[in-house]
Amino acid sequence: PNRSFQTTLAMKSSVALHLLLLLHVSFELVSVAAKGRNSNTGLHRGTPVSPKLDPDSHKLFFGKDYPDDKDASKHARPKFGHPYPALQDTSDYDKDYVKDENHDDGEWKAQMTYDLLRTKISKVKEEYRKTEENEKDIRSQVDVAQKNEANAAHATRDAEARAAKAKWAVESAEEAYRRLQGGGAS
Repeated sequence: PNRSFQTTLAMKSSVALHLLLLLHVSFELVSVAAKGRNSNTGLHRGTPVSPKLDPDSHKLFFGKDYPDDKDASKHARPKFGHPYPALQDTSDYDKDYVKDENHDDGEWKAQMTYDLLRTKISKVKEEYRKTEENEKDIRSQVDVAQKNEANAAHATRDAEARAAKAKWAVESAEEAYRRLQGGGAS
């Protein structure tokens, strides 16, 4: 129990120390920024500008030392002869603009027609292939049915022949039986 109290106390003091450090740093940053707004100590470059500027300043915009000049009313106003920014006066403002036109001399339509016909041909070829397969299946079924019919006709003829033979055998047996019956009574 005593150990957890020491750990908690150490954590709270660590957080408080970090918070104080953060507040001190932010205060320093704010004070430096406030001082920098009223002075030009940060405007001087550590290294000279290379290549050297010619002229050193521009008279149209920087008639005086601009960063140190707090009153801009004494500056010379630029004399523009036209609205700023410059606008084109004529209606040929887009003569150098690349036109977005759909003139392709019919190439797109030709490509679309070609693609449509090519897909139709491939569909027709696929249908033809399927039809040929179905035709082969049907032909094989017809051949099997014809063979079955021929076998059935042959079996029917054989059965009719056997039936005729059996009928003749029955008739001759009945005739023999009648003869035997008629001959024994006399």
